[in-house]
Amino acid sequence: MRKTATAGLCLLLATTAAGCGQPAGEIANSDDAVNLEIAAPAADVAAPPPAFAAPAAPASAPAEPAAAAPALAPEAARIAYVYRYGLELPVEKAPALMARHEQACTAAGPAVCQVIGSRSSRYGRDQLTAQLEIRATPAFIAAFRRRLAGDAEAAGGRIAQAATESEDLTRVMVDTEARLRALTTLRDRLQQLLATRSGPLEQLLATERELARVQGELDAARSSLEVMRTRVATSRLIIEYTAEGQLAPDSAFRPATEALDNALTVFMGMVGALILFFAGALPLVLVGAPLVWLVLRWRRRERERRAAAKRAVSPPAET
Repeated sequence: MRKTATAGLCLLLATTAAGCGQPAGEIANSDDAVNLEIAAPAADVAAPPPAFAAPAAPASAPAEPAAAAPALAPEAARIAYVYRYGLELPVEKAPALMARHEQACTAAGPAVCQVIGSRSSRYGRDQLTAQLEIRATPAFIAAFRRRLAGDAEAAGGRIAQAATESEDLTRVMVDTEARLRALTTLRDRLQQLLATRSGPLEQLLATERELARVQGELDAARSSLEVMRTRVATSRLIIEYTAEGQLAPDSAFRPATEALDNALTVFMGMVGALILFFAGALPLVLVGAPLVWLVLRWRRRERERRAAAKRAVSPPAET
């Protein structure tokens, strides 16, 4: 009895585990094989009774060609979209426009639109950067994108950047769904094995541990598939709000204005470098100048002493 239960469990795990790594078409074949193994031994499977046998075709009837297997419908593409926009606005209008966009998403309801995150940073009076990220249904995102340019122009700004990103999740989702089916089949058979088979305590504990492991993988696969379905059913929209003083259209004086701004930046950079240089050299001057003065004074006194000694040794000149 123990050998029979052990052999049945090993065959069940080996056959179904092989099915988890196969494509969706091969998983069905493995499942049928395991069903026969659990239902009854191969020797006990009886042939169908004559009442259910297909009637023989008349001898004179021509042989009809076998009907072609129906072609599988192509898998619909499952694509997740991310839209990114950069708006340049006057500094006093950017916070109000961002709040209006966030309020529009909130008013649509969590089933249609959800605010994922928002942030805002301000530097001084003329610089502001903010970001709003939402996730919504494709219809809401399409309507939101259509009126985004008008909102920016009404606030005195413009759309400076627009980008669309997409990720094809078709293959990953199909593989995950096939893995879910295989894990569900394995879990059900393990539960059936625990309910119908009796054996030593070690085998029952091993079967329960395997069932717990399979259930954990099943829950993780379901969670991953749900996240991917949410990404496909909805789209993300990321808006960057940038404000740097009062915006003005390009003009013929813009190169000169930029050159003056750059000149002022370079001038102040040189002033800063000189300040750093003098700040580093001042300690050396305060310490080195007295030492140099003492050395020069000592050398001058030495020259004077030598000159006096030389005059004292030399005889006076004859008249």
